[in-house]
Amino acid sequence: NLRVLHPTINKRSTVESVLDSGSQIVSMSLETATECNLAWDPDIQIFMQSANATLEKSVGLARNVPFKFGELTLYLQVHIIRKPAYQVLLGRPFEVLTELQINNGRDDSQTITLKDPNTGRRCTMATTARGSLPKLSRKEAGETVKAEASRATPSQDSTDPGFR
Repeated sequence: NLRVLHPTINKRSTVESVLDSGSQIVSMSLETATECNLAWDPDIQIFMQSANATLEKSVGLARNVPFKFGELTLYLQVHIIRKPAYQVLLGRPFEVLTELQINNGRDDSQTITLKDPNTGRRCTMATTARGSLPKLSRKEAGETVKAEASRATPSQDSTDPGFR
């Protein structure tokens, strides 16, 4: 199964990012690029061949996009693609830049170690299966849903003098 990370991109959004050593580029969906408030150069376009052998032209290249992985911020060159089957794809250039090391466990767990090419600092983190959030993110997401639900429906205790 595909493994993913959840970096924060451009200090705005935490985005599921697929690790794919078979890809020759780092790429992102146009929708995700817009949500992350990225700017890109429309004059730098490439043709992408997808897994089903179709060719599609990218919309441009976003330069020096900050991706935060744990305590490391890495600046990646990202090709923007219309409607791919992913939000972000971290291809071979990401692996080479970070000197990515992968440790697979027998229990289907996986950790990776990244190295910041500028500082030499390293960071190890767990990957997750595609489509699943890390446990902490699931908990935070659940708390957000509960908090929003409690704000949406007034509590009967709202007339209580101690209610804030």
